[in-house]
Amino acid sequence: MKKGNLFAALLATILIFSSCKKSDTDCNLIPAKIIRYDCDRVIFHIVTTESIGDTDWEDVQTGQRYSNVVSYYNTCKIAELTNGEKVTLYVSFKEPESNPTIPDCFRCEALSQNPPQTKVDFATISKSACKITTN
Repeated sequence: MKKGNLFAALLATILIFSSCKKSDTDCNLIPAKIIRYDCDRVIFHIVTTESIGDTDWEDVQTGQRYSNVVSYYNTCKIAELTNGEKVTLYVSFKEPESNPTIPDCFRCEALSQNPPQTKVDFATISKSACKITTN
């Protein structure tokens, strides 16, 4: 008799959790690890099996090679989230623009050393892998 009660309790638990609303969480964000901060851009390594960005890029400051490397030009927005640390953020991409605007949060006089050629704009930037949405 105890096996029957245990089975019924397990089945009820599964039904309760499977009926929970799953649309409140968006886990389609892609990990983007900060490789380097330059004066006018942040350079990211996009951690995915998809081909996004420069395929064989070398960080001339460290000699390390990366694939899936992109430049993001809103350094102020990233600095607000990371306090200048090299962390992994989670992003989704906007549709590419032919000539993206560079935010004017400060003036940069230095030239970036060997920047990636791929420029991106993010639709979402988060510190966590899943963005919780509220209604």
